[in-house]
Amino acid sequence: MKFSEKILGMLNNLLVMNYEVEKVYLEALDLATESHLKTFFRERGFERNEFGRKLRGEIEKLEGTPKFLGMLSSDLYRISMNFKNFLLLNNEDELMEEVYRLKELSIEKYNELLREINLPLSTCKILVKQRDTIYSNMNAMKSREQFVA
Repeated sequence: MKFSEKILGMLNNLLVMNYEVEKVYLEALDLATESHLKTFFRERGFERNEFGRKLRGEIEKLEGTPKFLGMLSSDLYRISMNFKNFLLLNNEDELMEEVYRLKELSIEKYNELLREINLPLSTCKILVKQRDTIYSNMNAMKSREQFVA
C-alpha cells in the first residue's frame, strides 16, 4: 500500500534535513581543534547518519523513493555559517548555543510530521525515538551548562 505523497514528501524532507545536519556536524568536525569538540561532532554526525539510514528504510518500506537532494533551508544555512564562524573564532559557548538551536529546529520538524494523521506505527516509533534522542541530547547539554555555570 503506497502512502500519501504528502507523508512521503514530509519523510523525504526530514531525510534531507538529517543529511544536511550531518554535513554541518562533519564540517564542524573538520574545523574543530579541541578534541572534545571533535568527539562531540563526530558522535552527532554518526547519530544523524543512523537517523537517515532508518528514515530511508522506512520510506522504501512505504513504497516511496528516498530523495537526497534538497535546498538547505535558510535556518540550516544560517546555523551552518554560524558554526564555521564560532569555530574559527574559538567561541565554544556561542557554538553550543547554535547546536542547541539546531536541535530545536530538528525537533520542530519531527513534531510536524508526527502530527500527521495515518502515519504507520513503525514510522511513528522511529520518529519518536529519533526525536527523543535529540531532545535527550538537548537536556544533557542544558544540564552540563548549568553544572558548569
